[in-house]
Amino acid sequence: MDYHSYETGGSCSYPSVHWAEELYENRIDLTEALAPLIERIMEYDQMRVRLEEDGGKVDDLQKITDSLNLPLCLGSNLRSHTISLSDRTDLKRALQDLSWDLHFDVRQTHAQMPVYYLCRTRRDYWSEHSLIVEDLYLSPGYPLQDERFARLMDLGHEYYYLRLSPFRSSIENLPCSSGATTDKVDDIIYTLGRHVFQSAWHEDQQLGILTADSFHLPEFRHAIELLYLCLSGDLCSLRCSLNPMLFTFFEHCYHQPALKGLLILLSSCNGQTITDLPQRAGKLYKRLTQAFGRFLATEVTWGVRGLTLPLWKIVYANVSRLEMVKQSMKGNAAMLEAAGNLRKASTEIIDELLCTGQTDANGK
Repeated sequence: MDYHSYETGGSCSYPSVHWAEELYENRIDLTEALAPLIERIMEYDQMRVRLEEDGGKVDDLQKITDSLNLPLCLGSNLRSHTISLSDRTDLKRALQDLSWDLHFDVRQTHAQMPVYYLCRTRRDYWSEHSLIVEDLYLSPGYPLQDERFARLMDLGHEYYYLRLSPFRSSIENLPCSSGATTDKVDDIIYTLGRHVFQSAWHEDQQLGILTADSFHLPEFRHAIELLYLCLSGDLCSLRCSLNPMLFTFFEHCYHQPALKGLLILLSSCNGQTITDLPQRAGKLYKRLTQAFGRFLATEVTWGVRGLTLPLWKIVYANVSRLEMVKQSMKGNAAMLEAAGNLRKASTEIIDELLCTGQTDANGK
């Protein structure tokens, strides 16, 4: 059938209903179509990791080169292409022919070896970032400093994509999602991104989020996400989009009691409370940044020479290996006290915002 043909009637032309039905029935099974490519990348990655960790000989480099150049058949009975990992132009064309949602990104490790990220994306024309909705393959060692975002090439430029793909398996395993189609799960992820994470997550939070995760300060992370959502999110739109799935998600898939508390507040509060929340969040955000500043200003003993340094110097110098910093300061009294103070301040800010909103909602 010619998919570009149209049935005409009167003065207007519309796609045939049979055209849409046949196109849906003939949708390519991406899992099957991409299997040869993913298997080839996995074979390459196994050789690469073995070479990087254990060393090797010139013959091993030749095997890796052969793996990158060896042709493979990508596609299905409907569409197929013969490509290789070394020919990125043909590979990109082949993937676009399978689906416009596919994105294939190539980076280099410190050893100058290529690593790969194959994912499915979904455009969000209403927000700043488009979404990564499914990870199809992620090479070991692929650089993702912030797990919430990935920088992908698009039309010759690099853009941040909101990476919600890690939530996919947990959403699929929810009892209420049992039997959901791929498109249905995509819609759930899109709703979460559109109404919550587009505002709750931002690139500017990277230092705070890395610090919270590395030093085990979940309350600080919760406060950051809550305040950002209140400050830059459309709370009225979020309220209109509330459904049981959102509450279930923040209880079982992404344990974030502050965001769940906000959803509960929005489900019962009046319009004036929604209007006042951003203003209150602005004042509380200032308090949170001051608390984080005091945490970073804490002077701690560091290094084999026992130098006394403010924590911010150590954090900024080791931002890519904060877990090592945490291990080095295990049991440090000044560090433990500073972390406790930041944790306490974050909890108070969350409680004040949500409890104040609840008080206003009840009119007391």
